[in-house]
Amino acid sequence: MDERAQGALLLAVAGVAVRLGLSGSALDYIKPSYVPLLVASGVVIGVLGALVLARAIRALDDPHDHDEASDHGHGHNHSSAPRIAWMLAAPLFAVLLVAPPPLGAFAANRQSGVVQQRSAVWPPLPEAVDGVVPLSLGEYAGRALYDPDLSLAGADVQLTGFVSGVLPDGFVLTRFALSCCAADGTAIDVHVRSDQPAPPVDTWVQVTGQWENRDGHVVGELTTDPPLLTAESLVRVPQPAEPYET
Repeated sequence: MDERAQGALLLAVAGVAVRLGLSGSALDYIKPSYVPLLVASGVVIGVLGALVLARAIRALDDPHDHDEASDHGHGHNHSSAPRIAWMLAAPLFAVLLVAPPPLGAFAANRQSGVVQQRSAVWPPLPEAVDGVVPLSLGEYAGRALYDPDLSLAGADVQLTGFVSGVLPDGFVLTRFALSCCAADGTAIDVHVRSDQPAPPVDTWVQVTGQWENRDGHVVGELTTDPPLLTAESLVRVPQPAEPYET
């Protein structure tokens, strides 16, 4: 790979990084707080690519300097890079041609674990909006499983997520939480009991309902079973601009 190819590849990588950041598509892969860093990195890579490409073009325009550099280099081409560098182009073309979707049911069904208690003392529920309390799945799961004050009891709550599985009495509502990027995404599940037919897998829905404690579960004890929600209504919604919780 000569310097012209190196510079062009760096410019292409920079263009993709900036486009993903400015278009909002990067939110399918990273936390919102990392988007400015992605754009800044793209700008830096673009500047480096432009400098490399400009130097290569100047060398072509001045064959005397090029021959002189070759003589000092004893005939070795120090501008060449290992062929493995071309592998950088593979993820670039993948993002351009077939942009991977955000994590969905396929990834969620390959995880299992315990919803960790995130707070020893839970604050009062947020103020209701039009009679319902909108909550993230992470907060709902934490309160449902570990809040000794049972702050969810009797409250109408609203959850938004995608369907990751169909059950005999309803479906599994899921949302991923990120620490950094999609590679470390953790699925948060809620078992929704509903009389309505379950929406298709990977459909985003907004569910309104009430918390129900699972038979045999003692609030505060670790469990691998997701919390329950008895649905009063559900509607299909578009995928949010920010599909992950943080």
